Amino acid sequence: MSDQPVLFSRVAASCRLTLNREDKCHAINEEMIESLDHYLNEIENDTTLRLVELTATGDKFFCAGGDIKSWSAYSPLDMGRKWIKRGNDVFNRLRNLPQLTVANLNGHTIGGGIELALCCDIRIARPGAKFSNPEVMLGMVPGWMGIERVLNQVGPVVGRQMLMLGKRLTAQEAQAANLIDEVVEKEQVESWMANQLAQLKNAVRWRLHILSN
Repeated sequence: MSDQPVLFSRVAASCRLTLNREDKCHAINEEMIESLDHYLNEIENDTTLRLVELTATGDKFFCAGGDIKSWSAYSPLDMGRKWIKRGNDVFNRLRNLPQLTVANLNGHTIGGGIELALCCDIRIARPGAKFSNPEVMLGMVPGWMGIERVLNQVGPVVGRQMLMLGKRLTAQEAQAANLIDEVVEKEQVESWMANQLAQLKNAVRWRLHILSN
């Protein structure tokens, strides 16, 4: 297995970005952000791609949020510039890709992991996945537009429970709250992706843009 923080693979008109820090629960660090940016630069200019899948190695975590070790020593200025702004720039680049983007949430999705997943057009999750924004319990606030992204997606009632009380959602609760679109078994993900790609043959990005805004 490569030690790169993000893996890239492609088959025909679809590609996959795979978070690859399994020993750290795929916590986001500077190297992962820069690696994502590198691949997003290639993807956004590739007119032959129609679908981008974002997932992670393993079965336990999709992403445990930001790696505290990456920013704990930052000055306030560097925290804003090197961590929050840079992360937001890359996340928004994912959000604005011309292809259909699907977050395949293979495990627990926490904090910044939710912020990252919400930058995709569609989110699917394994039945056992859990979702939470524990930042408030740690005396912090989401840094990558997490408050706005979560509230816009799930609304004020569930959003307040997640952001202010650290409420944890099951995959089924996340689907009911519109945080994710579908709960998909691991064995069914490949056929699910193939079905989405087939439906994209005549899709036009501006239609997808209207539906996602």
